[in-house]
Amino acid sequence: MKHLCWIIFAVWSCIFTAYPCLAQNNLQSTDNTTIELFHNGKNEVLAKFTLKPDWHIYWSNPGEIGLPTVVKAQNSDIVVINQSVPQIRNIYEVMSEYVYENTAYFELKLDNLQQAEISFDFVECNEVCKPEKLIFNMAELPAADDKLWQEIKNIATATFPQKIELIGSPEQNEIELDTSAEDVKFIPTSQDVIDDETVEISQDKNNVKVKWKPLETKQLKQALIVADDKAYLADINYRQDYLAIIYVIVLAFLGGIILNAMPCVFPILSLKIFTLIKQRKRNKVQARINALLYTLGVLTSFLLLTICLIGLKNSGEAVGWGFQLQSNWFVGTLAAVFLILFLYMMEWIRFPNFANRFIHKAAGFNDFTTGFFAVLVASPCTGPFMGAAIGYAFMRSNVEVFAVFTALALGYALPYALIEMYPQALSRMLPRPGKWMRNVKVILSIPVLLTAVWLGSVWYSQVTDSYLITDNDKNTELNWQPFEPEKIAELNEKNENIFIDFTADWCLTCKFNEKILINTTRFRNFVKQNKVHLFVADLTENNEAYHQALSEYGRDGIPVYIYYSGGKYKILPLFFRISDMEK
Repeated sequence: MKHLCWIIFAVWSCIFTAYPCLAQNNLQSTDNTTIELFHNGKNEVLAKFTLKPDWHIYWSNPGEIGLPTVVKAQNSDIVVINQSVPQIRNIYEVMSEYVYENTAYFELKLDNLQQAEISFDFVECNEVCKPEKLIFNMAELPAADDKLWQEIKNIATATFPQKIELIGSPEQNEIELDTSAEDVKFIPTSQDVIDDETVEISQDKNNVKVKWKPLETKQLKQALIVADDKAYLADINYRQDYLAIIYVIVLAFLGGIILNAMPCVFPILSLKIFTLIKQRKRNKVQARINALLYTLGVLTSFLLLTICLIGLKNSGEAVGWGFQLQSNWFVGTLAAVFLILFLYMMEWIRFPNFANRFIHKAAGFNDFTTGFFAVLVASPCTGPFMGAAIGYAFMRSNVEVFAVFTALALGYALPYALIEMYPQALSRMLPRPGKWMRNVKVILSIPVLLTAVWLGSVWYSQVTDSYLITDNDKNTELNWQPFEPEKIAELNEKNENIFIDFTADWCLTCKFNEKILINTTRFRNFVKQNKVHLFVADLTENNEAYHQALSEYGRDGIPVYIYYSGGKYKILPLFFRISDMEK
């Protein structure tokens, strides 16, 4: 009996000592913040933040200081459905910050709850601020029973703003809210989407109208509206602005035409001219077929690249226009193809007879492949109008993206297609066939060789990482630094002058601009006189942080030049002048 009592006592001791440990699986703490997770066993999670007195963390938009609280997940997609209304605090009567004190709740939704790993990144502040991170493995968290879940959800819901949908005007950037409240505050849920100083709130008897100015091509999609004691989380849906879409499509079409004159396209021009000279004696029907085939080749190449871009972006990859040349195997293959083309044009190599017969039979598709090939090499660089059109397109629906890129492709194909359709005009301009044709062929082969050499050098820089800025590079006359958003933000707060160059070794327009704009005495003198901090975001290989930054500036292709002055930035023209930075 004595032994049985000891056994019972030991079992109950294990149960009572183990229970608190089991109960604490859903709770983690830092020195000043505790996070407790609850889930319903399906796909919903509630996170409860408890802070020590006088400590606070920041909302998703921290305001003019601080860093946002960020929730991420591995092995699962995660969406923040709602979060508690933050406290609005004014510092020194000139700055606002949005914080959580005491207790706050986050409502989350996951598509793979059991295998998810949720991380919370936040900064806890008192007189000092400390960055913290807590990670939860959801497989180790038991589901809350129905009664506890409903109880926690009711408590959390009472702290959430009411979710509403509002229709916004994309032309004027304004919304209207039916309320008679007198004190209304309008706060975007994300930083750096609108110019806070431009927010205008006008009130009528039962109506509040809010207007704002967006930053560049960004659109405000969600905002917190605090009206007296009531808070609303407004999802803002914009009316279709068909005139704006048509305007962007026209810009894309013009950008495609101008792209033919950009340095990126120079290497491919020799191949086009070589094809035209060889095929100048064609009847009108064949000429029109070839023009159509060339246009179809351009369209096919543009649309395939667009499909890849959309697919990669939807999968969470950060890529931009010209992404194909960030792959060293793709660049290496192109370099080999251009080298073979050069040798073929110089007649130093010949294809086997069966290949020649095949090429002769498939000659009608030569224009299709020329168009297809031209886009792969020429598309990475953006021309006037093209950058804004691409940046706008990727903020819109997939249908609008395809419409913009189709217009871009048609504009790019138009000049050469028109020449193809009227070969008699070319025949009248050129002399009769003779020895001059071989001399022209040799001249036209030189850009092809230079392209092979250029692509080879890009491939070498990619496989050896020689394009990266090193400490030795920083000792040059101009001190270029790798792009660092945190450092740029810190310098901008001090109203320092900043110049950012988004570039790549495979972008010929970038290299052309470096020669005629950046590596000049006038640019160096301006930088020294105005104490400009120089940053470079090199996209020779894929860099998600750089692509994300490029997207935040409303651009999706390079080159892009950003200049900060007086706490604000502007996107410089493609071929900028020093006077553009002095304004």
